[in-house]
Amino acid sequence: MLRRMEWTMAVLLAAATTGTWFIYSGRAALGVFLGGAIVTVSFQVLKWQLKRAFRGAVTLPSKSGLFVTYYLRLIGTFFVVFLVMYFGWADPIAFLTGLSIVVASIFMVGGLEFLVLLAKKGES
Repeated sequence: MLRRMEWTMAVLLAAATTGTWFIYSGRAALGVFLGGAIVTVSFQVLKWQLKRAFRGAVTLPSKSGLFVTYYLRLIGTFFVVFLVMYFGWADPIAFLTGLSIVVASIFMVGGLEFLVLLAKKGES
């Protein structure tokens, strides 16, 4: 399911960036792309952190180490978002749309899974 979500993120980001480029402007498309790229990289780093923390662990990892790395990633993401908004590199609404790519992909993949479960329930 995680792999499907990653593919959905990539397709949504490409489609939203291309559509914004044709419908609005290059600056708005850059905003969508920057927002989507930032949140996708943040998601991938989170995935890497969790895999590293729980892979082959006989005991649970320390809470403090896990929380420190989580919050460092979050602060880094906020800092990059701040830089993009402070220097005006992207249109704010388009940037917010790009930041919503991960949430949209979660809803799409989750909704599809829900529909598949309903279809299987109806078959039995």
